[in-house]
Amino acid sequence: MKLRSFRLRLGLLSVGLSGMVLFGFTLYATSVIQRVGINRIDRELRALADAQIRREHPRDHWSQLDRSLRAQLVPSGEPALLVLVTDRDGDLVFQSPAWPESLSTDRLPLPLDQAPEAWLEAPPPIRRGDGGPPPDRRPPPDMFVRGPVYETIGDRTSRWRLMTIANEIVTFTLAMNLDVVQVEIDQFWSRMLLAAPLCLLLLAVGGWVIGQTALRPINRMASTAEAMTAQRLDARISTSGSDMEFARLIQVFNQMLERLEAGFRQATRFSADAAHELKTPLAILQAQMERSLQQAEHGSQEQRTCAEQLEEVQRIKVILHKLLLLSQADAGVLPITPEPVHLADLLRDAAEDASLIAPNRSVSLSLPEEIVVHGDRALIAQAIENLLTNAINYGDPEGTITLALTAHADRALISVVNTGPPIPPAERAHIFDRFHRGDSSRSRRVDGFGLGLSLAREIARAHGGTLNLTRSDEESTQFTLILPRHPA
Repeated sequence: MKLRSFRLRLGLLSVGLSGMVLFGFTLYATSVIQRVGINRIDRELRALADAQIRREHPRDHWSQLDRSLRAQLVPSGEPALLVLVTDRDGDLVFQSPAWPESLSTDRLPLPLDQAPEAWLEAPPPIRRGDGGPPPDRRPPPDMFVRGPVYETIGDRTSRWRLMTIANEIVTFTLAMNLDVVQVEIDQFWSRMLLAAPLCLLLLAVGGWVIGQTALRPINRMASTAEAMTAQRLDARISTSGSDMEFARLIQVFNQMLERLEAGFRQATRFSADAAHELKTPLAILQAQMERSLQQAEHGSQEQRTCAEQLEEVQRIKVILHKLLLLSQADAGVLPITPEPVHLADLLRDAAEDASLIAPNRSVSLSLPEEIVVHGDRALIAQAIENLLTNAINYGDPEGTITLALTAHADRALISVVNTGPPIPPAERAHIFDRFHRGDSSRSRRVDGFGLGLSLAREIARAHGGTLNLTRSDEESTQFTLILPRHPA
């Protein structure tokens, strides 16, 4: 599943890449520690061997040397240094008691085969004229040395670093346990395992911060888009201080806002102008229809035709009135005359009108308390009337309509509930769209234009409230008009 958060993906990517780099560095550092440790061991072995191989020693010297080296132990408690001495014929002269079986003498390197023959020559004699003490008081001369040769031998349980060096008499082999190097490696890995989570956490936080910084222009664009209303279509994003990668995106976004503003202003102006310009011709047409209706013979076909035409003219006037209110709401100039409005009185009047319009319906009221809001009385009455008209048009012809008034905190809730078929789920997202009429509303028995609910919601929003569809099932359909209460 793809992560939807860019910042989270960037943080995880930083952790993943950094983790791989950190792991690679750890492996490289481990090899360096091992190489440095082996080089150090080689130097120690060479220094120790040089002190022993340059002179001829009695046979018991090697056992004394082994005892002196036993004090050096590895963490497992085993000796760190072991000694093996053989003569020129390959016969064993001395071997440390703890010498492991895995270090077979057959596997030891033999530097004698690699030494040049010139090394077998005796050292040059020291002449009297060379100075120094007389020959009988001088120390024996150093013996020629072949080697050293180094090799690492071992298995899964133990590994040893061997150094073999030879003189004219013996072949001397020192073996140092590599556990001393493994201890250093283990300590390094322990420190890395302790430090790695903290490093990865810091890298994750750093990736998150970098992502937040990188998304700052996008957040500015989102904030501008969220703050856009009909009154703030002129909002734009400044490109000053923006990275060049985002400057073009901001410019394109601003151009889109300009086109949106121009189209919205034009549509709003057209709706308002059309509704306003048609008011006068319709008023004249209505007056002529009323005059013709009065002059026509009672009960004649002419009178019936004039009555039907007059009814259609009145329908058009209602549509134009609602379109004018909607265009004013879109432009943010819906005329509101605020005053204290007693909602219970409005609901009683609306219930009486509904009983007259739909005498077959049972209209009930639930008014537990007197609630006052601060708003335009005519517009709020218009919103309630639209909800009642919707309940009458789409409810059960023999059903009930309930008007309920409740208070919740600082809000007043007006609920209009009608029995009847539910609103199809596919249409619920569009019931507040303008000129939207469901399939059931297309019959001629429904006298509507698809503007009532959208206008009621705009009126609620103009008062700082809203209109919601709170329920629609087989039993009933409920709309709730929410308005802020009048301050005490």
